[in-house]
Amino acid sequence: GGRLTGLLSKKGDGMHQKTRGVVLRETNYKEADKILTVLTEAGKCTVKAPGCRRRNSRLAAPAQLLTYSEMTLLDYHDRLRLTEAETLEEFRPIRNDLELLALGSYFAEVTEAVADEGREDEGLLPLLLNSLYALGTLKKPPALVKAAFELRLLCIAGYEPMLEGCSVCG
Repeated sequence: GGRLTGLLSKKGDGMHQKTRGVVLRETNYKEADKILTVLTEAGKCTVKAPGCRRRNSRLAAPAQLLTYSEMTLLDYHDRLRLTEAETLEEFRPIRNDLELLALGSYFAEVTEAVADEGREDEGLLPLLLNSLYALGTLKKPPALVKAAFELRLLCIAGYEPMLEGCSVCG
C-alpha cells in the first residue's frame, strides 16, 4: 500500500488513498469497466474504474483521457480501484479541436512511455498539466508547446541536451 501518498482510511483488506492525477490511457474492460493508466503525484499507476461506462456513472467523466481529477483509490490485493473521483479539469478546448486533441494524446502517450509504474517523477505531472493548459486555455501555438514539452520531458527523463553551444567545436 505504499504506492500513493495521502492515506485516508483502512477498510477490511484495502486502503483508501486520495490523490490527483491525469488519465494517460483508457482501455475498455468487460461490459462496463475501464482500465486506466493514470499519472498521479506519486507516479504512474494502473487503476480499474468499475462501471464507468454505464450511463449515469459518476466515474464516467473522470475516467476519460486527459482528464485531471481528484481520485479516491482503493488498494486491494495490490490492485488499485477507483471508488470516487471529482473532475478538476477536462481541458474542454482541447477536446473540441481535433489537432489539439491529437497533440494532447501524443503528450499522454510520450509521458506514459517515460514514466515508470510507481516511481515518483518530480515535474512530470506539472509538465503535462502546464502543456495541456498552454494548448487549451492560453491558446499558445501548438508547435511551440510541443517543442517546449519535448525539451522539458527530455530533461526530466535524464537526457538534457547541451544547448550552450556545439558539442564538437564549442
